Amino acid sequence: MPYCQTNFRAVPPERVEEVLSSLTKESFVGGQSAYQLDDGSYSIDSGGNDIRAIYDQENAEIKFFCRYQRDMNFYDKKLMAFATKHGIDTKS
Repeated sequence: MPYCQTNFRAVPPERVEEVLSSLTKESFVGGQSAYQLDDGSYSIDSGGNDIRAIYDQENAEIKFFCRYQRDMNFYDKKLMAFATKHGIDTKS
């Protein structure tokens, strides 16, 4: 699974699920909360399984990866729009 170019920076561990749930509710059909999977990644696309998030605790970043390379630009735009709206620092 290829990583998206957009990361959410400076996210403290206690805010990860809150940020991801807001992203899921605002940006994906279904409006469910994000939830952590057994492998430590987060389901954020309401069960579509085309994009997931993972928290890099060492760098306090949320990173995103897609199932398909062809979808990366679509998701990067969605992530940037959300980050801009909510004042989240990004790394591209």
